[in-house]
Amino acid sequence: MFELKKIGIVKRASALLLDVILLAVLTTGFMFLISLMCNYSYEEKLSTKYYTQWEDFRKDYVADVATYYGFDYEVNGDGSYVISKNGEKSSLDELMKSLDDSKGEDEGTKSAYDAYKKLPPVKTVNFQYKYVYNLLFMMTSVGTLLAYLVLEFILPIIFKNGQTIGKKVFGICLVRPNCVKITALSLFARAILGKYAIETMFPILLVFLFLFGGIGVLAIILLAALVLLNIILFFALKNRTPIHDLLAGTVAVDMKLQMIFQSEAELVEKKALAQREVVEQAKG
Repeated sequence: MFELKKIGIVKRASALLLDVILLAVLTTGFMFLISLMCNYSYEEKLSTKYYTQWEDFRKDYVADVATYYGFDYEVNGDGSYVISKNGEKSSLDELMKSLDDSKGEDEGTKSAYDAYKKLPPVKTVNFQYKYVYNLLFMMTSVGTLLAYLVLEFILPIIFKNGQTIGKKVFGICLVRPNCVKITALSLFARAILGKYAIETMFPILLVFLFLFGGIGVLAIILLAALVLLNIILFFALKNRTPIHDLLAGTVAVDMKLQMIFQSEAELVEKKALAQREVVEQAKG
């Protein structure tokens, strides 16, 4: 009566899979709505336009300009390039500064300078790239947050006992370790602090930093460590509590078999009643 009725891993995994699918669909929907509000499509196309203009200029003029000003220019097999001078690594910005300083007065650089002046300024291009990057991250974080609020907080309050759609379908609910009903505060901590902030947004941030932030393999190591920690907690702890359940003080149990007490007072009362019954039976 006072023991937790644990559920099988397959049943729990099935509920999780359904919830993840629904979360992905809802997150995508929210991201689409946010993208319309922020005019993301236009900003992304503008960023692509800037990139194309600079790439065309680089392919048509940079090799000749680099040679003219004493730079070494090499194109790798993957399309990337390396600019150096006197054996030291340089950059496209340094090369363009040399071109800008000469203002195309030499016959060999006149056409390149005319084409260069038609390009969007480097500061504008960099700002646009950062803006699109930040916009994409904002869409992802806000869209995911709204999806978690709906699926992991609002609906479980409506369904009661912390049941998401996946948990309701597979007969799973949440209780505190002493079988007392969970509170809205613990449910919020589980959904937003545990699932959203630590288990979802932190990995997403690591992926963004890996792709755009230049932290490289460190992001992969941190991501693998988080996944490994969650796996260890799930299988090592008695109640199979991953990070989000550990933070919220909740346990997933079988809804049909579990006795759920509405409050601590009810739990104490039931335990006292059970104890009296045991004493009476012993006397009888």
